[in-house]
Amino acid sequence: MQSNDIGKAVRSAEDYLRSQTSPGPRADVPATASIEDGLRCCIETPDGHAIYTDMPKSVGGSATASSPGWHLRAALASCDATLLAMRAARLGLKLDSIEVRVEATSDGRGMFLDENISPGSAAMHLTFKIGASDVSPEQMEELVHWVEQHSPVAADITRALELSSDIELI
Repeated sequence: MQSNDIGKAVRSAEDYLRSQTSPGPRADVPATASIEDGLRCCIETPDGHAIYTDMPKSVGGSATASSPGWHLRAALASCDATLLAMRAARLGLKLDSIEVRVEATSDGRGMFLDENISPGSAAMHLTFKIGASDVSPEQMEELVHWVEQHSPVAADITRALELSSDIELI
C-alpha cells in the first residue's frame, strides 16, 4: 500500500471511530498459545495466522523459534514502526526508511530462582532510525513523540515498567 493510500485509510478509520455512538473499549482478537513439543508454542489467530516461540536449549527448549520475551520486544518495535508510517502518511509526509530497535535488560534469576527479583524486563529502550529527505528533524521528532503517546503496545508495557527512547536521524 502506498503512502497516499495509507493516509486515506487512516482518515477513513478516524471518521468511522468518530461516528460510533457507543465508543469505548472493545475486545481485541485473542492470541491462543499451544505447546507443540517440549517448550515450542504455536500462537494462532482465529483467521489462521500463526507465530511460534521456543526457548533456548540451555533452559530445556529446542531453539526452533524466538523466545516469548523477544516477541514482546518485536511487538513493540513493529507496532511503533507501523504507527510511525501511518502517522506520517496521515500527515502527508514521505519517509524513505523507518527502523525501530527495542532493547531490554532483565535478570534471569527472577525467572528461575526465588530471589524477589522481577522475572520480566527491568527497562526497555527504543531507538528510532528514520530516513527522509523532505522532512525536517523537528517534524521527525514530533512524529516520534506522537507515536510514543499513541502506541497501543507501549501503553500496555508502560503500565508495568519504565520505557525510554532515542531518535537517530539518518
